[in-house]
This record gives sequence, C-alpha cells and structure tokens, in this order.
Amino acid sequence: MVAHGFGDLDQDLWKNKIRGINPFVAEIDGKPVGYADVQENGYIDHFFVSGRHPRQDIGKALMAVLESEARQLGVAELTSDVSRTAQPFFHRFGFEVVEQRTPVIRGVAVPNALMRKVLKGSHASAA
Repeated sequence: MVAHGFGDLDQDLWKNKIRGINPFVAEIDGKPVGYADVQENGYIDHFFVSGRHPRQDIGKALMAVLESEARQLGVAELTSDVSRTAQPFFHRFGFEVVEQRTPVIRGVAVPNALMRKVLKGSHASAA
C-alpha cells in the first residue's frame, strides 16, 4: 500500500529507517495499532497511533514505555518535533513548547513545534 503523495518514496529506505529507530509497537489482537521510539539522546523521532483505535490509551501506554526506556538510558529529557494536532497530547504528558516552527518538507510547509520534557529525578530537573 502506498500513501497518497508518497508514491515516489523508496520503500526499502523507509523500511530500513523504521528498523533503525527500533520502535516499540503496540498491538491489539496481534495487529499493530501504534508505534513509537526514543533515541539514545532522548529524541522521539516517531510517535503514531492508528485513528481506528481512538481513546483506548494506546498513546498513553506508548508514552509510558518511552519514558521508562529514557530513564534506563540515563536520559535527562525527552524532545520531539510535534505536529500542531499532536501538541495537546504531548502537553498532557508534561511536554512544553520550546519553539514553534514551519519546516518545508518535500515542498510542503508543515507547522510543528520542538517540545521538551525534563524527566523528574534526572540531573537536569535538579538544576
């Protein structure tokens, strides 16, 4: 299946990218319904929950796993480039907007924000 407007993306390159971020995958009845990752520096590169499974705490569970993984990695803060529509979700989990941005991706302006959450109990939160 090819998403509208992305037919010219290299599918093998995309598969390798996803494998490279080593995401956590949420499943219901053995079927993936969401995925998210946190990198060694605390950056959340991908965070996705299927729109077919709203209000089932899938995002909440993924966020809890990411925060736990970040603590195990010794990360003091989480950061992510977050779409406007996802900013309220991230805010509910303690993320704050650092900077609003409008990068141009593949010729399209995509408003987002760099958001950050200092993890409680980390060295950074004591400062």
